[in-house]
Amino acid sequence: MSNFAVVDHIASSTNSNREDLRAIAKRALLQLLEPLAGFVIDTGLSTNELYSILRQAAVRSVANRQLEIFGRVNISGIAAATGIPRAEISRILKLSTKPDEQTSIHRQQKSTNRILMAWHQVPKFTDANGQPADLKMYGRGATFESLVRSHGRGIPTRAVLDELIRTRTVEVLSSQKIRAKASIAVDRGVSPEVIEAFGDRATELLSTLLFNMRQPENPKFIATVSGSTSVPNALPMFRKELSNRGAEFLATIQDNLIHTPINGRKKSAKGSSTDRVSVTVFYHESVRKKAEKTHSGQKRRNFRRNSK
Repeated sequence: MSNFAVVDHIASSTNSNREDLRAIAKRALLQLLEPLAGFVIDTGLSTNELYSILRQAAVRSVANRQLEIFGRVNISGIAAATGIPRAEISRILKLSTKPDEQTSIHRQQKSTNRILMAWHQVPKFTDANGQPADLKMYGRGATFESLVRSHGRGIPTRAVLDELIRTRTVEVLSSQKIRAKASIAVDRGVSPEVIEAFGDRATELLSTLLFNMRQPENPKFIATVSGSTSVPNALPMFRKELSNRGAEFLATIQDNLIHTPINGRKKSAKGSSTDRVSVTVFYHESVRKKAEKTHSGQKRRNFRRNSK
């Protein structure tokens, strides 16, 4: 084989590999965008708004990488990488962004999970069967107020109750007692808190996966275990056990992050660590698609236009 043939063969193989990567990337992106499209629709946004936001994200992504590598932003370089006009890039870069800080709701929710864990595990607040007892709001002995005082880190009792009610983690009984309905507080429904949590958690997960792809020699740790079960009745117990263990694990990690400097780094004067660390636990079920059943209900009524 001549040198030209070898070079041509190598070039052909390289182009083929690139096309394979592009095809796989397109499939992966389609998988990713399907739930994102559902988020867009559920929150009342339009596909045009999604397209505009995607262009903003592309500009900021390239700009951030330029800052990491070169220490400055090059608008012409962003235009070459994205195909977006320079004037639009300049406008996007001038848009103000909110600082990365946690809201009071997030701080309260971390404390509520700690309170819920104590409610499920500390004998003082459980019943004879080891389940969380129904607690009076105020009074002597084991009350909701004493639970919050012991494990709420200074957050007012009523603020904790309102947060637990908002996340539908507790219910107030007619006897004015508080009953625990879950062992961990999870935002649900379309609300500002849920939408913000969606953006935060999805960003952290995708950023970590992207880091692992760009720097395979020094990946951030992500591990997934999966399996299947043929006993649907076992899933509720499994979810409950995972919820309890997950809450306990996250509470331990939070204590370590608060009290232990990472890599010997000291906290700043404001009490915040120089590096922000986040640990997230989530549980996923793949719902099997069942065969479509014929509807035996009443048929749809057809209407005829009046000829007059």
